[in-house]
Amino acid sequence: ELRLGADGTYGKTKNQTTGQNDTTAESLHGFGQYNRLFTERLYGYGRVDLLHDGVADVDYRMTVSPGAGYYLIKEPRMDLSVEVGPGFVYEKAGGERSYFILRAGEKYNYKITDRSRLWQTAEFLPQVDDFENYIVNAEIGVEANLSGKLSLRTYLQDTYDNQPVPGRKKNDLKWVTALAYKF
Repeated sequence: ELRLGADGTYGKTKNQTTGQNDTTAESLHGFGQYNRLFTERLYGYGRVDLLHDGVADVDYRMTVSPGAGYYLIKEPRMDLSVEVGPGFVYEKAGGERSYFILRAGEKYNYKITDRSRLWQTAEFLPQVDDFENYIVNAEIGVEANLSGKLSLRTYLQDTYDNQPVPGRKKNDLKWVTALAYKF
């Protein structure tokens, strides 16, 4: 199984007090994951995530993680899998640093109809030698196909960084509505 994805957000809001436009969203994200099925439900995976988030002052964050996964549910209309493995983060967020992590994640997909689906994902990324430095990424959304290649998506995405860049907030919550093109 191979999954590739990329997304970006950009938004501005007018500050009612100053009259200036404030950037409220500025991110680029891409990922790739390869799952090698050992049985119908058990698999090994390799995953790479790349992130830039201007509002959170993350110039770049690269996360590399191999591991094992298991489909708790694997049916034609629904699947639920869990994953765990070691990982490594290399980032420039206020300064350059790198550290080892443990990655624990899950993902759920439900095919509502032949043209629509619901999905949800979550992952927990604690630093191995400092469990107070961790990131939680979560997303829930719905998608409806408009044509064979084009779909409409709306989703809620949350990133919680327990030790953000000084002067930045720990939580970054986005509600996104977008057109998606499938290759």
